[in-house]
Amino acid sequence: MRYPAAVLIDFYDTLVHARPDGPFYRAVPTALGVDRDLWLACYRKLGRAAMLGIVPDLTTRVWIACQNAGNPVDRDTVSAVVREHVASFYSGVRLDQHAVRALDTLRTAGLRLAVVSNAASASGQLLDVLGLRARVDTVVMSFSLGVLKPDPRIYRTALDALGVSPADAVFVGDGGDCELLGARRLGLRTVLIDRGLPHTEASRADADRVCTDLDGAVRVLLANGAG
Repeated sequence: MRYPAAVLIDFYDTLVHARPDGPFYRAVPTALGVDRDLWLACYRKLGRAAMLGIVPDLTTRVWIACQNAGNPVDRDTVSAVVREHVASFYSGVRLDQHAVRALDTLRTAGLRLAVVSNAASASGQLLDVLGLRARVDTVVMSFSLGVLKPDPRIYRTALDALGVSPADAVFVGDGGDCELLGARRLGLRTVLIDRGLPHTEASRADADRVCTDLDGAVRVLLANGAG
């Protein structure tokens, strides 16, 4: 793989790993007096709308989920509960063990870096909590654009911010949401991080290289002249 000028990197299941049963999802419905399973199902159904920015923030998502679960709670109460438990939301997401080293190694080598993610607005704060924002040159998240990968606009926004062409960039991700296919259609090369997830096998067809972790991806990206 030819040495790239820039790397676009996915967020969830690539740089970070979220617990679907994290403490936030237990504490909030309990504090609001709503049925946890029903509330959680309604909360998750709002995921796409949150990633598109239609549901603008975490408080609104929790509030709508309460309504949809048949347990309406006034917004001020929801806001107070979310503020009280938001730290547990962030604690339910952990850094990949290789993430910091990978980003720092690539940046030290002179590559331009962008995080490109299908994510809701709360994920923006996660970049700061986990110390990732300062390690990349730009961040492009779907909630701020109103489009999701594999829409070409999300990749183009990152490329424009980095000042590089698709031919000079590589996209690295776990392959969810057909993200590798979207990147490849635009002309980026692609590296799949094989996390053994349900979509992994289908993503292999759109990968120029497959690695088992971010350390392997870095070796591929920095291997000048590798075939």
